[in-house]
Amino acid sequence: MSQIDRSQLIPNPQQPSRQPGGIQSPRPIAPAHGQQHGAANTSPRPNQGQHQQRQQYQQHQQRSARGAGHNQGPSHTRVSNNRGPADNRSAKGNKTGGKTALFVVLGLVAIVYIVGVVAFSQIAYPNTTIAGVDISFSNASSAATKVNSAWKHYKLTVSGDNFSWTYQPESDEPIVDGEAAAHEIIGSNEPLLWPSRLIASLSGKNVSATKHGTIDLEQDVDLSMLSDAFDQKQFEEDLGAAIDAFNEGRSGTFEASSSYDEKAGKFTIEKARSNEKLNREHVIKYAEIELASLAETVDLTKLGNDAYEPLNGTLTNDQIQAACDAANNFLGVNVTLKLNGNDAGKVDGSSVLQWISFADPANPTLDTSQISNWAADLANGFNTVGSTRWWTRADGKQCAVEGGDFGWSIDSSTLAKQVEDAINNKQTGEIEINYSQKADTFTAKGEPDWKAYIDVDLSEQHARYYDESGNIVWEANFISGKPGEDATPEGVWQINSNDGATKLIGAKDPKTGKPKYESPVSYWMPFEGNMVGFHDATWQNDSSFDSAESYKWCGSHGCINLRLADAKALHDCIKVGLCVVVHS
Repeated sequence: MSQIDRSQLIPNPQQPSRQPGGIQSPRPIAPAHGQQHGAANTSPRPNQGQHQQRQQYQQHQQRSARGAGHNQGPSHTRVSNNRGPADNRSAKGNKTGGKTALFVVLGLVAIVYIVGVVAFSQIAYPNTTIAGVDISFSNASSAATKVNSAWKHYKLTVSGDNFSWTYQPESDEPIVDGEAAAHEIIGSNEPLLWPSRLIASLSGKNVSATKHGTIDLEQDVDLSMLSDAFDQKQFEEDLGAAIDAFNEGRSGTFEASSSYDEKAGKFTIEKARSNEKLNREHVIKYAEIELASLAETVDLTKLGNDAYEPLNGTLTNDQIQAACDAANNFLGVNVTLKLNGNDAGKVDGSSVLQWISFADPANPTLDTSQISNWAADLANGFNTVGSTRWWTRADGKQCAVEGGDFGWSIDSSTLAKQVEDAINNKQTGEIEINYSQKADTFTAKGEPDWKAYIDVDLSEQHARYYDESGNIVWEANFISGKPGEDATPEGVWQINSNDGATKLIGAKDPKTGKPKYESPVSYWMPFEGNMVGFHDATWQNDSSFDSAESYKWCGSHGCINLRLADAKALHDCIKVGLCVVVHS
């Protein structure tokens, strides 16, 4: 190969060399040995120069081959493993930064908490008042100034269950010691708990003087926030007087009449407690407890049972409720009383409540003696036997009569038993009143309780038989008993028999031992037992029947003497049980 050809193998310093290892940066050819010693040796010897060029070329090729092999190794390593020393340093940095941020936040929280502790050990929480004065976020000195300047606004209202009383100081001097009050309020702030106390105050929740839901009435009352101008004795006297006035008229006992709620139709604990008396001692103590903290209201409902004296001195609310439930068991009855088919009264809860006895307050019972008294009164209202009746006869005459054995007769003991059974069985419907004797009808006591009757007018010496419509069926003159012992008894009677002929035998004469008389009659119609009645009297002079005065000298022993024909006519048209009214 010629020199020119070999020279072409020498790479151009300005062109990149392409080798199997990739594109390489151009490298300058090292100067000839002679060139390193100055310009004088710039022309190398021909042979020597070519030799050096070949040697440099070979060295260059070797370095290029090593460089390509060296670069491929690390390049392959980086692709297969992406975490190098730089990546590890980055992860460690992130962790360190997170911890730093956490410590910063915790530090800020601690600073805020400490600031809050310091602040609320010296200032009041929001929504805090003393004697009605808002001292929110005020320190003790500022709060005292506000309170002392506005002390006249303070008042205390005690109320609950229809009781209300207001205390407002009348003294010219403030009763509130603003400085003591402010120090006590702020002193109770519990600054270590300020976050929860702050939330509670912002939500309007007040600290209560209660313990486990009840007022501790055994605690000592600390009135240190009040000044010497407060007159505790006068306060207690005034509140006590209001309590006494409220208790006026309240029996303090559990009573049936006051425990029955008419609207509800049953016994209720609310109505029962309407007789409770306020407990003077407890209410005053509670008012002073709230006054000690300068509260503005005293809610007696928070005292619960302690606000009142127990009914009968023994009953609790639970016992009252149990008693009401037991009493209500007697109220299920609802019956209408009937007398001969007519309404005669009603027995329901409103009538039964008066018969419930609370002799043992916790165990109400039926008072049977009261039921018996009621039954006797009711029976008396229906019993007409022997009672006075007033009526107007068909011919217009105004009449009145008393006595006799015709009319209604109610057995009150039987009626009481009927009602008692109805109550215990919660019976509803109707009850027919039992009677031992009945009349023809019943409207009201004092009115005639007969329909058809024989009117025997002693003043006229004339008898009339009226039917139910007031028409005369029979009438006749008669001769009644002599005045005195043999006078015909007045009253309302009834025909007891109508058997016809018999012999009338009088009482024995004590002198002779024989009957005073023995008189056979054809028609005997007794109305007072079997002793007095209508009968024929053929021994009487016929003309005597036409005089209204005849009975005075020829009167009978009490019977109604009739002419024979009149006696027969009466016998033929009457029945046993017909009412006979004898009057003058």
